[in-house]
Order: sequence, then structure tokens, then C-alpha cells
Amino acid sequence: MSDPHDLLQAGRFEELAHDEHPLWRGLAFLELRRFAEAARVFEEAEGAQESATMLEFAGAARWLNGERAPAAERWIAALDAGQEGPAGGVKPPALVLYAGLRIPDERYVLRGKRLLGKLWKPKIARVWPGPVAGYLLGHLEEQQFLEDGYEDPDLEARRSASALFWAGVSASDPAVERKHFEASAAIEGASALEVEHHLAKGELT
Repeated sequence: MSDPHDLLQAGRFEELAHDEHPLWRGLAFLELRRFAEAARVFEEAEGAQESATMLEFAGAARWLNGERAPAAERWIAALDAGQEGPAGGVKPPALVLYAGLRIPDERYVLRGKRLLGKLWKPKIARVWPGPVAGYLLGHLEEQQFLEDGYEDPDLEARRSASALFWAGVSASDPAVERKHFEASAAIEGASALEVEHHLAKGELT
């Protein structure tokens, strides 16, 4: 079996869909636009209900499959799931906020902003995705948010795809919004490990 990172980078998603790890299989199905299958893989993985990452991707798969209420439920469940690092808790409330803006449902918007406000501290501003909280709350300028990057190309692909998505969500001009979503969706390789990359693609369809 080829290394899943290599298959992802090469865009060999049909092969990646046979990987033994559910995260890689689910990501392959997302890239292949087989959203219902992706959702099942993420949701049925061992320990999925305790994994914020799996719940975030399960929500994205449901969202892209047109199931917005179930998607929001997955993202709300992710609020109480296991996180990676001090800044890891930022993404679930940001996704709840996104769901609220798009459904639309003001309750989700308010909940997302309230939780992001509790999380926002200077120390998480230094660790991605911590800056997402500051940006969505209006504490970070867009240029700084988009340009503060990593030297490692894989980390930067992931950060940039995520940042561009949130810039698109926050844009008031439809043309600027689309430009940001297109830029996020166009980043290949490691960007597939960020839920926002897939949601950006969904915004363009």
C-alpha cells in the first residue's frame, strides 16, 4: 500500500479510498464528491464521537451533501469532543458560526461568536487555527490574517486554504468572497486535511 500522504499529494483519490484508516478514506470520498459515503466513513470510525476532527469532517460531508441541519449537529457535537492543542478548540465554534450565517440561524451565529470570544487569548493567536478566532471577532486585520504563514509547504497549504475560506465567509463583496473561495479550493495536496478547503469547493457549486 502506498503512503496515504503521497496518494493525497498526487491526487490519487480512488486508491486512497481503499486506505485502512477512516480519515484517509473519508478525505478521498470528499475529493471524489461522494459525500454520503464520506459522512458514513467519518461517523462510523472508531471513537468518532470523541474526535473533533472526525465530527468536523462528518459535518462537512453532510453539509456538502445538502444536509445542513445534520451538519450543524455534527459541528455542535465537536464542541465537546477531544481537541488537539490549546488552539484546537477554535474550529468547531467557527464552523457553528458558519452554519448560522449560511442556514441562516442567528442562534448558531451568537453561540459561535460567544464561544470564540471565550477562547480568544494572545497565546492562541500564535498557533494555527487560533488566529481564526481573532479574525472572525474582528481583532485581526485581514492582510495579517492571510499573510502570516509557515515555511513548511504542507503546513502553509493547510493554513492558507483555511484562512482564505474564512476571508471568503467574512467578505461583504460577492466578487471578493468568490475570489477567496476559489483561491482556497485551488490549493492542492495537504490542503485536503483542512475541512475549510472542502467547504470552499462547496461554496463554488
